[in-house]
Amino acid sequence: MTVVAFAEKNKAAAQIASILGDGEVDKISVEGLPAYEFKWKGEEWLVMGLSGHIMSYDFPEKYNKWSEVDPSTLLGVDPEKFVTRKEYEAAIKNLAKRADKIILACDYDREGENIGFEAKTLAEEVTNVPVARARFSALSPKEVRKAFESPVDPDHNLAMAAEARQILDLKMGAAFTRFVTLSVREKARTKDVLSIGLPDSYLRVCLRKGKSNPGLRQRTSGRLLQFAAKGGEFEGTHRAGNIHDKEKAAEIFKRLKGAKEGLVVKKTVKEAKTSPPNPLNTTEFLKRASKFLGISPEVALETAEQLYLAGFTSYPRTETNKYADDFDFKSLVFDFARQKEYKPFAESILSAPIVPKNGEKDAHDHPPIHPIRRLPGERSAPQ
Repeated sequence: MTVVAFAEKNKAAAQIASILGDGEVDKISVEGLPAYEFKWKGEEWLVMGLSGHIMSYDFPEKYNKWSEVDPSTLLGVDPEKFVTRKEYEAAIKNLAKRADKIILACDYDREGENIGFEAKTLAEEVTNVPVARARFSALSPKEVRKAFESPVDPDHNLAMAAEARQILDLKMGAAFTRFVTLSVREKARTKDVLSIGLPDSYLRVCLRKGKSNPGLRQRTSGRLLQFAAKGGEFEGTHRAGNIHDKEKAAEIFKRLKGAKEGLVVKKTVKEAKTSPPNPLNTTEFLKRASKFLGISPEVALETAEQLYLAGFTSYPRTETNKYADDFDFKSLVFDFARQKEYKPFAESILSAPIVPKNGEKDAHDHPPIHPIRRLPGERSAPQ
């Protein structure tokens, strides 16, 4: 029996193949694209990574002439779906013809389910073998094996939710972009295209709200200054408090810059108790990455996705900040207790019942973002 699995990206496919094949994997080429061949549980397996979405929507050709089509009519037109990556279509059909069973193993969210359904749609053009779904939140050996040992039915509704978003984006974006662009061209005699889509519309609403609400307007605040002394660094505040005038702040800074000595006239020491933070969902992760690491949301999310694909962390796109009651903390922490860098912390956690500081949201999608395994090069602790 031959089982064919489709992952969302090549890196994920390589990880899955390495885990299920216990490292005994042959890398092959299918229609010029990489795939992985191995044996698992007495069956022949072929795993291939896709390239995100390989299909897209557009309007029929007769609606492409802006000057001849009223933009409002686009809202009632059914767009057509077509393949954007022909090489992936050929590879999917090639593998599907060899398969006795197909497993979709893309990311477990709306877009991932939809990407899997794109492969399913193309495969069903050449075969009618059973199609199942492997769902996992981390590319760890335990989760991957569990997902492939107990596959479930593909979620049609979840996939169609992403499909609906694509169609709405196309209809709203095309209709409003054409309407606004053609309206401006009549007045300004310009050939520029003014793109208007759902994200643009949301942004304009936010900007309008910000301008209409003085309480939301940004106010620049300056605090003086960071000082270095023998005892370490400390923060000093000007006697006038926070400085909101840029020129005044620059003048004070100029006077202080280069000073070798200073007199501390008042010292304040505060003691505060801070509750542990809630587990990380995507929003909180991006906020902390920006605040503490100075990393932009785009870079932070891309980094998190690469760590997930490499099997170091769980899936980074989740709304959940609450661990499930049956989450296996002990096995995870015990693995880290084997590493010298983490052993003292891990053992202190294992010495008592593990009770997480949970948030309130359980979206039933993925667990909070958490580490899966140590980074390469970290030393093992003595046993």
